[in-house]
Amino acid sequence: MVYKKDIINILFVASFPIFGLGTYISASKSPSLGYLVSAAPYVLIVLFYLVDLLYRREFQIRVNIWYLTVVLFLLSTVASLFIALGKNLPDTTQSLTIARSIVILMPFQAFVVVHLYNEKGTELVRLTFISLTLLLLINLVGYFALGLSNNLHSIEGRVNFPFIDGIYSGACLVAILSLMLAYYFRSAQKHIGWLTGWLVYFSLNLVLLFLINSRLTTMIFLVVLLLILLKAVRSVKSIYWVSVFTLPILLNTGLLIYKILNLPVFVSILKRVDLIDVSTFNGRAFLWQDAFNWLLYDQRGLLLGNGYRGHYFLEITSNVARLWNEQEAYHMHLHSTSLEILVSQGLFMLIIFFLLFYKALKYYRPALTNNEEKGMYLAILIFLLFIMEVDTFLYLESLGAIIFSWLLSYMVVDSPGKSQKRYDINNQVNLKISGDGINSYSRT
Repeated sequence: MVYKKDIINILFVASFPIFGLGTYISASKSPSLGYLVSAAPYVLIVLFYLVDLLYRREFQIRVNIWYLTVVLFLLSTVASLFIALGKNLPDTTQSLTIARSIVILMPFQAFVVVHLYNEKGTELVRLTFISLTLLLLINLVGYFALGLSNNLHSIEGRVNFPFIDGIYSGACLVAILSLMLAYYFRSAQKHIGWLTGWLVYFSLNLVLLFLINSRLTTMIFLVVLLLILLKAVRSVKSIYWVSVFTLPILLNTGLLIYKILNLPVFVSILKRVDLIDVSTFNGRAFLWQDAFNWLLYDQRGLLLGNGYRGHYFLEITSNVARLWNEQEAYHMHLHSTSLEILVSQGLFMLIIFFLLFYKALKYYRPALTNNEEKGMYLAILIFLLFIMEVDTFLYLESLGAIIFSWLLSYMVVDSPGKSQKRYDINNQVNLKISGDGINSYSRT
């Protein structure tokens, strides 16, 4: 017998692989169609829930104030797209903007529904691992068996997964799965078959990281893995504040690297390594510095943002575009989720974004301490916390943004015992307020 929860969980497991297929369609065929394909499983989950509500003639909303905070941020993200549309950003249409908005808004709503059908939540971490593994699997088949490549962002000579939103997102996917595998190592040790499978999977991921060759992603992954293995994640506050200042640290570190490599003792190294490439983090430092110059000396649209691709309208990246001989400057981005949010959505939304990260860190820290399975999400969250400073993996409808929405969905849904608001069909109200915000409504 198939239960409603089973249908929801099947759609959830299928959601990440289907999202990947949609990104390929977006890059190679039709952007709007691709976005709709990516959003399809999430839309189906929400529609299934709504139909179920009509059938049961009752509903419960067990969400707290953090749900509204996440929705506010997502709506701001969508608003930035429509602002760019109103400013006539090249290659932007109304249908494309609407399709992208659906992909941005629907996953989080669907994830909340998934939790409503999985009140105990014992299977969700395992299902997440399976879903992300399936996404990796179809990318391996697509690249190595079918000879497909990424049509959105690829680099010659590296592994370019086709069913994902860019080469660096592929590296992030592998890193996230590796962090989950690290948590499962204890369980794998109990059986030789499981241990063999674990070693093969983890080794494969390390090889893939090498072949994709994303140095910053690999470095962040290794640091987070070391923190978890050494059980050094005692204070999420210290990790949080280090991540907030990651870009200034990297910019100053780049200058230090440049001076060190200019020393005579490193002459032999300089023959094999591009000094500018190393010290500027593959040129990203130029973009980051231009964004900081805007923050310090320009500040147009600082509070409420300048819309999607705001740096294009402000000509923040014009110097880098000329340096790289980029004819279509509107295609450039800042290689940093936090800077993109700051320029496009404003300081208020960036503060909310950081606040959501901090709340999530505080939420998952006890889970790791208590050896709960969802405690493994803390490692993923720390990885995302640092990667979002140096990449757009968490921006708009990117895979990282979807994963982050999934992590946030855990903390916005209250347990059934906290449901304290109820409405009947005749509008007779029995109302109690909880300390966490909006909790529960039901109709009979």
